[in-house]
Amino acid sequence: MNFIKFLKSKSFIISLCISLILVVLIFLGVTKFLHSYTNQEQKIEVPNLIGLTVDEVKVVLDDRMLDYELLETGSYNPNIPKEAVLEQLPAAGQIVKEKRKIYITINPDGYASAPIPPFYGRTKKEIEQLIINSGFNVGQYEEIDDIGTVVRGLKFKGQELKSGDQLPKMSVIDVIIGNGQLR
Repeated sequence: MNFIKFLKSKSFIISLCISLILVVLIFLGVTKFLHSYTNQEQKIEVPNLIGLTVDEVKVVLDDRMLDYELLETGSYNPNIPKEAVLEQLPAAGQIVKEKRKIYITINPDGYASAPIPPFYGRTKKEIEQLIINSGFNVGQYEEIDDIGTVVRGLKFKGQELKSGDQLPKMSVIDVIIGNGQLR
């Protein structure tokens, strides 16, 4: 009974009201502080950096009070200048806050090199897939008199290739193949 009497007392109701008012005021104060501390009103649009050099990126982002971090060089893209931005994250047009890092990937100087796979004795269909899967392009076919209709050699710019030779990816490789006739 005493507890119920206490809950109905004037002092408890006043204390409860003061406590509720304090909780609401603290909540509103913390919310207002966090809103201003985290710069919720600040909105900076990320510029398009694709195709810009690192020096140009630095100038553009400094003007907008943004930072950048160079991730690494990506796969070579011949449509974008060498040493220019290939990809960016966040993407152009997104809204960020001051001091946000924009992660960029740079276009390398050229295609990476890859080894010539074992090719001797492969069929025409096999060598086409092997060349393409290795990152190269198939050029012209040169037929020679041979008892088999299999690959007898590969050439790059007129020079014979051996298995294991290194070439830049996307190089055009010519195929020397037997015609199945021995004369």
